[in-house]
Amino acid sequence: MSKLTRTEQIIAEKTVCVLLVRGESPDGKKIYAYIAIRADKLETFMEAQKQGTFYPEDYGIVLESGEGEPADDVKLKMTTEYGFNHEAMLDLGTTEKAHDLTTSLATMAVNAAQDNKDDK
Repeated sequence: MSKLTRTEQIIAEKTVCVLLVRGESPDGKKIYAYIAIRADKLETFMEAQKQGTFYPEDYGIVLESGEGEPADDVKLKMTTEYGFNHEAMLDLGTTEKAHDLTTSLATMAVNAAQDNKDDK
């Protein structure tokens, strides 16, 4: 994986992603959590999931969590308050995908800033 440029790193540190994470509790029940995590921490977060038991709050802020699947009212809250789009979710199953997402977000932000500068 390529390293982020300094500009991309700064943008990644200021970009927050909301993730829906599913797993199992220590007693085997299905659980979910919506996590707000900085883009520059996505790769570390993905690596931690591979290790087995981990605590999402060590990597970001838990916005909502519960057993089973999120209820409709929880989904609506995540959409209205955080802009979470359940139909457009990406599967970030690997650290490489997390890295690619971080790079893409940073590149889009750099390009948008440049476009705004050019428009003035």
